[in-house]
Amino acid sequence: MVVQTSNPFAPAKPRVPIVPRRVTPGLPGTSGKPKTNKSHCPKCSARLAVNFEEAECLSCGYVDYEYTVQRPEQTKNSVIGTGTRYVLRYIGEFPALTEVLTHVKVYRVRNRAVFGVSCPFCGSGMSQSSLSGKRREIREERYKCTSGHRVSLCPNPEGILGWK
Repeated sequence: MVVQTSNPFAPAKPRVPIVPRRVTPGLPGTSGKPKTNKSHCPKCSARLAVNFEEAECLSCGYVDYEYTVQRPEQTKNSVIGTGTRYVLRYIGEFPALTEVLTHVKVYRVRNRAVFGVSCPFCGSGMSQSSLSGKRREIREERYKCTSGHRVSLCPNPEGILGWK
């Protein structure tokens, strides 16, 4: 009887393959690209009806659990900001500025609507500054840009919003 013993100093045979595996993005067991949804049953070729989360064959009862719901991407546009962009004219007392316009867009900040004003002189964005507290009966909002330009938004006697 001959007993074969292996050399303890010889390199061992690897249990795992030496060739590295390719890693694909996505979940384990899936390929990198999304699967297309089936429109017909693979059993009876009837049309699949889409229920809440899966497609189901009404003839034989086959359910496609790999069905993915195709929902359109929702944009963050609200009713306030969709088409609410104003071009305001100068309503002050200087005749040289009567043709100068400024652009105003309405934004939503928490539970109120605020104006986003672009400076009529340099075109940069303006931030709202505080009023002096005098003449509270006039509905006026003041804005200031980084260059030092100041603009007041207020309604004219007809009630149309303008700047000065």
